[in-house]
Amino acid sequence: MAERTELNIRKLIAVPAVITLAVTLLRLVGEFMNLPDWLANKEAGGAGALIGIAWLAPVFGVYFAGKLADAPGKLWMNLLKTLLAYGLAARIPVILIMGFATFGNWGTHYDAFPPNMADMSPLMKFLLGGVVAQLVFWVCIWTVGTGMLAGLIASKIRSPRPATV
Repeated sequence: MAERTELNIRKLIAVPAVITLAVTLLRLVGEFMNLPDWLANKEAGGAGALIGIAWLAPVFGVYFAGKLADAPGKLWMNLLKTLLAYGLAARIPVILIMGFATFGNWGTHYDAFPPNMADMSPLMKFLLGGVVAQLVFWVCIWTVGTGMLAGLIASKIRSPRPATV
């Protein structure tokens, strides 16, 4: 029988959070260095750039699901809690960078907002385009959603089918 381990979310997300922070800082440096758009796009949302953290959510969803397979409790609930904690660890540094970028006019994707926000004050851009967008869309919808999907699919593929009698 597999050994059941206690769930320690902080320990589980520590290395993925550091990796995510490193990619975030690499992206910022890449934008300051004017790397090509396919590496570090400065447009609002930074779409299509290879250096970014959006793709890490499903990857770490698979990683977390594997690590949580023997943890006490239901896998989907443990995975949900872990992805939520990871999402916050990943996106709080982004929110801080967006604050500095927005008020400092850095000219990066961290302070680029959609045209419908052009007439807003920097504070409103930061609150709506930074804080709310990061916490609602990027943490709750993207990170949890894609991480859960990838993690649960991987757990089904990985787990042996029960023997039939």
